[in-house]
Amino acid sequence: QDVRFAHLTPSSSPMGALFRSEDMILVRLYFERVAAHDTVDELGKLGMVQFKDLNPDRSSFQRAFSNDIKRCDEMQRRLRFLEVQVTALDLGKVEDVGDMDMPVRLDDLDLHLHTMEKNILEMNDHWNSLNQQHNELVELRHVLEKAAEFFHDAPRAQSAAYGSLGILDPIGGDGSGSFRGRLTDVEPSISGLRRGWSTEVASNLLSFYTGVIGRERVASFERILFRATRGNCFVRFAEISEQLTDPSSGEMVKKSVFVVFFSGNEIRVKVGKICAAFNASRYPFPEEHHEQVAALASCQARLLDLSRIIETTSQQRANTLSDVAGKLESWKWVVKREKSIYHTLNLFNFDTSNKLFYAEGWCPVDAIGDIRQALETGRRKSNAQVPSVLEERSHGHETPPTHFKTNRFTQVFQSIVEAYGVAQYHEVNPAPFSIATFPFLFAVMFGDVGHGTIMTLFALYLILAERRLAKQKLNEIMGFAYTGRYIIFLMGLFSIYTGLIYNEVFAIPVDLFRSRWKFTEGNSMACGINECDDPKLALPPANPYPLGFDPIWKGSDNGLVFFNSYKMKLSIIFGVAQMVLGICLSYMNAKFFKEPLDVFYQFIPQMILMNSIFGYLVVLIILKWSINWNSDACKNDPTCIAPDLKNVLIGMFMSPGHVPDELRLYRGQGSVQLILLGLALISVPWMLFPKPLLLKARHDKARGYRPLSNEVDTVGHVDDDEVDHTDHGKPFDFVDAFVNQMIHTIEFVLGTVSNTASYLRLWALSLAHAQLSDVFLEKVLLLSLSTGNVVAIAIGFSVWFGATMGVLMGMESLSAFLHALRLHWVEFQNKFYNLHGAGTKFIPYSYTLLQAEEEA
Repeated sequence: QDVRFAHLTPSSSPMGALFRSEDMILVRLYFERVAAHDTVDELGKLGMVQFKDLNPDRSSFQRAFSNDIKRCDEMQRRLRFLEVQVTALDLGKVEDVGDMDMPVRLDDLDLHLHTMEKNILEMNDHWNSLNQQHNELVELRHVLEKAAEFFHDAPRAQSAAYGSLGILDPIGGDGSGSFRGRLTDVEPSISGLRRGWSTEVASNLLSFYTGVIGRERVASFERILFRATRGNCFVRFAEISEQLTDPSSGEMVKKSVFVVFFSGNEIRVKVGKICAAFNASRYPFPEEHHEQVAALASCQARLLDLSRIIETTSQQRANTLSDVAGKLESWKWVVKREKSIYHTLNLFNFDTSNKLFYAEGWCPVDAIGDIRQALETGRRKSNAQVPSVLEERSHGHETPPTHFKTNRFTQVFQSIVEAYGVAQYHEVNPAPFSIATFPFLFAVMFGDVGHGTIMTLFALYLILAERRLAKQKLNEIMGFAYTGRYIIFLMGLFSIYTGLIYNEVFAIPVDLFRSRWKFTEGNSMACGINECDDPKLALPPANPYPLGFDPIWKGSDNGLVFFNSYKMKLSIIFGVAQMVLGICLSYMNAKFFKEPLDVFYQFIPQMILMNSIFGYLVVLIILKWSINWNSDACKNDPTCIAPDLKNVLIGMFMSPGHVPDELRLYRGQGSVQLILLGLALISVPWMLFPKPLLLKARHDKARGYRPLSNEVDTVGHVDDDEVDHTDHGKPFDFVDAFVNQMIHTIEFVLGTVSNTASYLRLWALSLAHAQLSDVFLEKVLLLSLSTGNVVAIAIGFSVWFGATMGVLMGMESLSAFLHALRLHWVEFQNKFYNLHGAGTKFIPYSYTLLQAEEEA
């Protein structure tokens, strides 16, 4: 563990809410076995203790409450079964009538769920059986109706000499009509066949199967029958107009009725197997006319009775599941809560001698009183006789977890920071600074009053409706927007501010304070509104535009050059300022943790290197802006020329100490640049060599004071404070320390250039946003307005609005957000955050977190 925190005590570091993490303390809790459940329940409601596992060597099956957890798992399985049944019934939105905090005994709920599952399974079996019978009866009805047509249209056979059969004409006309009509109007052919044959001939010569088969299998079924029987069968099919529910699968399919005529027992067996292979349902068809009438009447009566029974059963099942749906969420929460309690109890140890449970965990120092009150409440609820005890313990070299108190506003900024890494205990937290810098850097890239207003109004709606939206199931995009509603609100406000500076409202400049420039006929260049006595001089105005850019720049030919120059320099200023802030925060960390090596051999050379090059560049930018290059004194001085700062910076390295007149900004510039360059070169070995060498000297000195072997045997152990470690808690290794410092030095030196260049994305994204807005405005909206056609104007406005919302408000805003995120993670936080590794997030046992996980 990291020994940098060993010297910290709760009284030595009073922290703010977000600047540094809360003071944490290691506590041990003692309570009776009878009070264990209620005590953990109260601590879960409080949500201020992160318990440690005191049984790391035991598997989950060897722990005391493994059986209770298994029972909770089984209850959760039953609840999932009930949820599936409720969802399949599609009851719509059912209000939860259960109480999340109701004191339910787990045994009673387990018995109730077991009974409920058994009853619903029986209902489902009964329901499925009734539906299967109903579907079979529907198929039987179609078989009785269609098969009668087959037999009516079939030719009659009569006995002939020598035991052969003669074939007569079929009875009936064209074969049309219903089964009921045929039963009453004509004599079915099968009856005629039976009357015309002797019993022996009829029973031994011809047999048949009737049933239904899927319509898509008819052709294959007929072909296989022909081949298997070698043509010794006769098959007839009739399509069923309506779709039927298949009794075996429950799916709606199209089917056909079939009749297969054959002779002989061997063919009978083959036909039966083929019917089974094609999943064809066979149904009996009576031979006698009165039996057919009776079978149809019986089928219809049974269908009517089954329909009534199914309706009653369906209503009873719906009522039962409706009652379950109203309590399902409450039951799920109760079981999940109880399961979490048993999981937590498995982390504790039981003292068999004193018959007490004891637990260890981390908690904030200011929550000690609340935890004691929760222990007492749990003892009273369980009627325990022995009072519960809280003991404060020293954590030694163990690093406490990191905990920040957040609210709905600050939570999103803390989440963005922790997506990069969790802060070490009492390390400076970037979140308070990100509250201001993140939306501001976003707005630099997204500056437009109109676009910022849309974003602000959208976020304001999410904020005002947050209670209602919190209860709804939002899709992924709306869920992200709802989570970041406060940061979106700030991004919108800052975008309105930067849009006022850029003077853009949907890419349209607004002349609020009257332009200070005007064009004249005497010169293509504009002149100041009060400086146009000689238009050829193109003098600037005496008083500039009071807020932001003058609107005349938007339509000028050199406006893009002016905007690029301004935004590029502004990006460098913002970038260097934020990186210097990050280096200063590293000093605050080193000072707080009492690390003088980090102050003298890391902070100081880093500040020198950063400011001697890019800090100096910022000074040059501000100095160039502050000089009036149109003053009379400057006009009379031939060397008073606005220099190119890129060439100034290049010349600082290429020709140290020498500054040409056209690149000079102030007196003694060459000497100053030579000194700064020397300091930058010195700072590199300053960062690289001293720290690992001093760490080695400290290690060698500490080794001289280690106890002798006989002293170790006498004492029995060596104090941890007497063993030298590095900042990472491992035994010191000079090679590792030197390599680590070398990597850190190279990374910082290269980062001073690459990170500064990375801030130019502020200029690039701002330029892209402005140009896209101009294109959509001029090429879509204004072009359609110029036609004067109402239809063209409506189409143009729709396209412009869709492009604005989809491209600018959607894709462009997401791009600016990601770039601002990268600037904070890579360019800002890497100067001071997680330099010695990430910390451990404080995750207390909390019902609030448990419910949040369930909703997620």
